[in-house]
Amino acid sequence: MRNLLEIETALLRSTTVQDGLSLSKVKLLQKTQKTEERSRFVKQLNMANLMKDGKQWFDKAETQQYFADNGVTWSSDDLADKVFECGKSWMYKCIKASNVDADVVERFKDECKVLQMDGYKVKVTIEELNVFDKALSLDPNVTVSDLQLSSTMEDDSVVHDTIEDSDEATDTTETTNSDTIFTLSYRLNASENVAVRYSATDGFITTNSDEQIIKAIVFLKEQIIANCSDTDRDTLPF
Repeated sequence: MRNLLEIETALLRSTTVQDGLSLSKVKLLQKTQKTEERSRFVKQLNMANLMKDGKQWFDKAETQQYFADNGVTWSSDDLADKVFECGKSWMYKCIKASNVDADVVERFKDECKVLQMDGYKVKVTIEELNVFDKALSLDPNVTVSDLQLSSTMEDDSVVHDTIEDSDEATDTTETTNSDTIFTLSYRLNASENVAVRYSATDGFITTNSDEQIIKAIVFLKEQIIANCSDTDRDTLPF
């Protein structure tokens, strides 16, 4: 639920509408779908690592000789098709992704999660990880939002439902606005991020601990104090 007017938000909170539209089940399923997408991405990365290890072993001279001794001659296409059940192009994309630094992978996943929590459609895929990694090598400040949301708006926000095994595939036109009132994103260190969101519909949303959120707030307060004028500093409530 997003792009809601205040009167619509109030309406959706009523028991009548909650029960009539099964909104609790809708929200749960939406959350599950987003979680499944991230889980599917992790499984793809695990397979990518197996592809990399398998390809390295396959390319060894002794491996090729062993195949030949058993009357079999395989190409990279055969390896991809017969072992990993995919095309050679996809196998190489996966191998490329398997070589992305772990901290970049975590940053990609964290930024995608924050955007999804904020109601945006983002692609948590091997291809987008490779795009993000390449862009990051050119600009260390680039974000997933820069790469995905800008292109979404250029396409008039037409997005495609890519959930596997769906009973029906439909094109969905959505805007990138949401009913979010407040968001906070903070990078604690190379492996930890803080993501807090307050939605008019769902309320307070975060997966972080109180300690992590407090650290983010302390940092924000320090920056506000350091960057405001002496006059404004005297009016601060903290």
